[in-house]
Amino acid sequence: MSTILDIMSKPAVDDTSNRKRLIRDSLIEMLATCVFVYAGTLSAASTGHKLVNEGAIDDISRILPIAVAFGVSILVLAYSIGHLTGGHMNPGVSLLMFFRRQLSFTKMLSYWIAQFTGALLASSLVWGSISDLAGLAKNGEVLYNRPPFELGATTLDEALSTGNGFLLEFMGSFFFYFVIAQTALDTRGIGQSYFPAIPIGLSLVVVHICLIPFTGCGVNPARTFGPSMVVCMTGSRCDLVVGSWYWIYWIGPFLAAFVVAEITNLMQMEVENNSKILQGDKDVVVDLEAEETP
Repeated sequence: MSTILDIMSKPAVDDTSNRKRLIRDSLIEMLATCVFVYAGTLSAASTGHKLVNEGAIDDISRILPIAVAFGVSILVLAYSIGHLTGGHMNPGVSLLMFFRRQLSFTKMLSYWIAQFTGALLASSLVWGSISDLAGLAKNGEVLYNRPPFELGATTLDEALSTGNGFLLEFMGSFFFYFVIAQTALDTRGIGQSYFPAIPIGLSLVVVHICLIPFTGCGVNPARTFGPSMVVCMTGSRCDLVVGSWYWIYWIGPFLAAFVVAEITNLMQMEVENNSKILQGDKDVVVDLEAEETP
């Protein structure tokens, strides 16, 4: 529980005293999250097939374009705003930063509000972009009597249990957040360079390829929140996108953020190569790696 101890013992980072910067960063996070969710979820509609439920994946080859859309979007946006806000665009990532003492609790909440608002705006724009498909008819039959493709909402495949879905979302989030922690945050490695966004984007592609057929791939509570809420607000069948399994898209990523923070603390623990030898009544510390004096 070293993460909890760190929160209690280490002082919070001072990132809210400059209110103008806090507002600016939050607005940037909202804009970036909006662009990310818009591009990613619209790709689910542009490929022309539902993700899961009601027939599931009709053409498995369409998984790759959706996965690439999400991965490349996060990559280029991280390059675009990473130097300003850190490029979170994900409440789970912001929680990870809070656990790692890179973000204060107040700024994390500000980011959360911005991210959920941005996702809601993005899904509203997706609905506005393809709303005419809801009344599209073929051979006299209406193809969609609700938001087409559920606006790319994440839903659990009916063949899977809630436990299956939770494990999938947890493991997908864990993989994604672990890559973030070990690249963008670890300044001993690639975090010193300008390239952390590349493995982060590629990891998101991998996670989407793995999870899309089963859960639609959330690993981001804001990405799940936007489409599901807009579908509900259109007066459509809300139960299609907010079912008894809805919690997996929240608990999975948030729990993964905590576990990644714990593991990162363990991995960054200082390992001493000193050995104690007893000389009379005194303990003498000897550095086994020290060079011998000639």
